[in-house]
Amino acid sequence: MLRKKILSIVSAAAMAATVAVGGSVSAKDMGINGTYTQGKTLETFFQSDCLGYESIELNYEYVSAVETPAETFGILAFDSEWGGWNKTSIGQVNPALNVEYTDTVELSDIESSLTTGKDFYGFNLITDNFGTGSVKVNSVILNDKQGQETTITGSWHKGTASAMTVTGDSEMEVDANEYNIYLNGFSAYGFTNPTIDVTVTYDSDLGTDPFKEATLYYAENYQQENETFTPVEQYGYKEAEAGSTVTYSYSISGEAHQIAACFDACTVTEIKIYDKTPEATVIKGNWTKGTASELTLESGNPDFWFSGGEDSIYVFNFSLEGYRSPTVEVTANYSSIPADGSYMQAELYSDNAKIGGSFIPVTLGEYKYTFDVSKDLTEFNVCFDGCTVTEVKIYDNRSPIPAEVSGKTATQLAGMMGKAWNLGNALDSTSDGTVGETLWNNKFPVSKEMFDAVKAAGFDTVRIPVSYMDKIVENADGTYTIDSAYMARVKQVVDAAISANLFVIVNIHNDGGNDVEDMWLDITKTGSDFTAVQNKFAGVWSSIANTFADYDQKLIFEGFNELNNGDYNSTPSTSEIANVNSLNAKFVETVRNVGGKNTDRLLIVSGYDADINNTILSFVKPNDTSADRLMLSVHYYDPYDFTLNESETGSWGTDEQIDYLDSKISTISQFANTNGMPVLIGEYGAIDKNNLSARASYCYELNYCAGYYGNIVTAYWDNGAIGTNGFALFNRETNTVNSDGVTIISNIINGYADGVADRP
Repeated sequence: MLRKKILSIVSAAAMAATVAVGGSVSAKDMGINGTYTQGKTLETFFQSDCLGYESIELNYEYVSAVETPAETFGILAFDSEWGGWNKTSIGQVNPALNVEYTDTVELSDIESSLTTGKDFYGFNLITDNFGTGSVKVNSVILNDKQGQETTITGSWHKGTASAMTVTGDSEMEVDANEYNIYLNGFSAYGFTNPTIDVTVTYDSDLGTDPFKEATLYYAENYQQENETFTPVEQYGYKEAEAGSTVTYSYSISGEAHQIAACFDACTVTEIKIYDKTPEATVIKGNWTKGTASELTLESGNPDFWFSGGEDSIYVFNFSLEGYRSPTVEVTANYSSIPADGSYMQAELYSDNAKIGGSFIPVTLGEYKYTFDVSKDLTEFNVCFDGCTVTEVKIYDNRSPIPAEVSGKTATQLAGMMGKAWNLGNALDSTSDGTVGETLWNNKFPVSKEMFDAVKAAGFDTVRIPVSYMDKIVENADGTYTIDSAYMARVKQVVDAAISANLFVIVNIHNDGGNDVEDMWLDITKTGSDFTAVQNKFAGVWSSIANTFADYDQKLIFEGFNELNNGDYNSTPSTSEIANVNSLNAKFVETVRNVGGKNTDRLLIVSGYDADINNTILSFVKPNDTSADRLMLSVHYYDPYDFTLNESETGSWGTDEQIDYLDSKISTISQFANTNGMPVLIGEYGAIDKNNLSARASYCYELNYCAGYYGNIVTAYWDNGAIGTNGFALFNRETNTVNSDGVTIISNIINGYADGVADRP
């Protein structure tokens, strides 16, 4: 059986530019291209050709108009007796000429289309009987299936065929014949460090030569006349000890779908296929800046070189190949606080450039700093002041591989996104027209540990507000891009959140913020001045969309945040309303035009100031070339005196206030449903006025309404500030839930669940 699994659409250009992760490829280009008229057979695919893959993808365009475009291609499934030929049709209803379209069909759906009741044997790909006209095929691709950890057990000895049991990837074919063990149809897609362990027990009599073949081979053209074997490792013979049990570990290529295991003079009892986590490297010592000191390797990779110099700890001459989420953890002890209360350096550098950290406030005692680093890193310096560094640990901070998400409508995705949390006052921080992750109250750069804590607390989505400001580069030709180093940091944070199995929303935040120095996303401009704003806006989104073109639907884009004219007491002008709507349209158009998986991406659009009343009065849903991939965003901070006004009431929860909240959520839900979109309440919450009970009740009631009316995702605003006038649910220094957060998060989760339970 061919396993059914949803896999993201990948354009030919995107496929050629990147692979998934590690050594794993995501697709195989079948080399089918050209311009065709109706009734042509492009290729015959046998079931054996498809083992290890899960979908077939067509990238094509219409050269001239065809009479029946919805049946441009046909996939004809046939059985083992060459019967059936049941058809799956592919095509567009109203196609444009010379525009590339992508369609992906699950191989399992092709198999299940067969109606003869006999065994599925393969399928033909044809140009269907569409009449006059012609179509150009740009590529036909087989997409790999997601790799699964798999264990094969049994008792195989060379010279005797035997049965073996497969646990994990049930579609893998294992042929343990008298010569070797064939593994056919597995996939290492999604594995960063694909590895096969083979456990053997050697015979009690090995003869006079202790060196026995213990070889893993790549088997090409499986069981055909031109079958070839290529050793995975250079040295295929191992020195054996009679009667001993040994496990051999092989790093394999993610491109292989067939493996042969050839072992002599032993019984193979287990073969394990998995994504191996590299061993942590731990360097110990007592290093203080200003004094060179000796460091020792406590455990891990001996290829990591290091020294404790006067200015920094230098770690060098290493490789992070096979790491999925490489992390450096520095343990520092602070025995005193500087007299002036100043911040102390806690940073990593590589090749004289900072790669992580900041100047942070000193706290007494031991603290562990974690830094997400690049897999390409080969050396770094630990630059810390005012402390004794006792340990530097380099490890792979992995989470289970998140399942691919693709082909989902906006409504389906809203149901998967659960409750959301905002990473506020981090990548959105600005000062005097510059952006910086630690410019505001959060002095600890975000790391994967933060997102792991968010996921563990019960959230399924994180909204990451991002300001770009001075990191926007105007090129000589008048186009705009984003500074590569800054874009790399944004990508690193997104990757950390996705690896924690969170959906991620990325936006443009304070570039359009009121009272923000050098804000440029200004809807009060008119004429050519606003055209210039639009062009810059499109350039920034084009740069973002290109950076993330290969990311699946776990990543979501939001065009902007709370665009308004700066006067909350005035009614927006007709042109200001029109400008907000035009930016929504430009955002959608720009992202879709970049292509890749952006054609499948959920995009979030907003009304004026993300305000419910203004949205209902003036929002115009933008046109979209991708059906059912838009979500509407509003924010909710009513009543202002309770939620945001520092000098007003801390009380909330009267029947009138609850009824008002209910009416607002009901109203925006109905409006969005009318427009065929789910809702994101992208920000809500209330500042701390020593009123935990009222704040928790507010969050409960809002989430109850969201659950009750359905199709609404809520995103709590967290600015990282703990205590008076703060919003924080998490302590970003320790990456843990704070005391208020325990209560508020419980009310968020329970409120939503109760609302769903009471839904009529």
